[in-house]
Amino acid sequence: MPTSRHSPAKDQQVFVVCYSAAITAGDISEVLTALKSLSSDRSSAMSAEGAVTLVFHGYDDDPRELEAIPEVREWFAKLFEVWPYWSFFASRIDQTVPLVLTLLLPGETVAGEPGMVGWSIDLDELKPLLMEMFCHQNELIERLEIGEDVNERVTRDFIEAVRAFFN
Repeated sequence: MPTSRHSPAKDQQVFVVCYSAAITAGDISEVLTALKSLSSDRSSAMSAEGAVTLVFHGYDDDPRELEAIPEVREWFAKLFEVWPYWSFFASRIDQTVPLVLTLLLPGETVAGEPGMVGWSIDLDELKPLLMEMFCHQNELIERLEIGEDVNERVTRDFIEAVRAFFN
């Protein structure tokens, strides 16, 4: 588990629930509206920085991991295309960073111990994805006049969560 922490000003998480019906329909509108409200102004962004937890509802009976479900991957890629600020907002104290990465990176299901499966990702795609995410983060920071000190801290926290996932 990463040692990253909430920003000192926060005492709660922001839960973004992604419903299977919307995912199956390819409808990102409800989630996008919620996410856009977080990135619309400096105050909202700062209060939600590092606090957004993704929750997928309706997949408990599916034996596959979320990253192995094609419609979930397609839906999340569509969402990322129009709201790419996960490096700024994703919670670093739960599984949101690993989930974002595994949903966005190419990969495949691999057999593990008996009865277990895993997800093998293409690590050659990790650096370009991180660079893309940080470019979008920089745009957000500049647009909302947040400040380079916050940008540097958020980047360190996100990288720390990424490293914890791969170690």
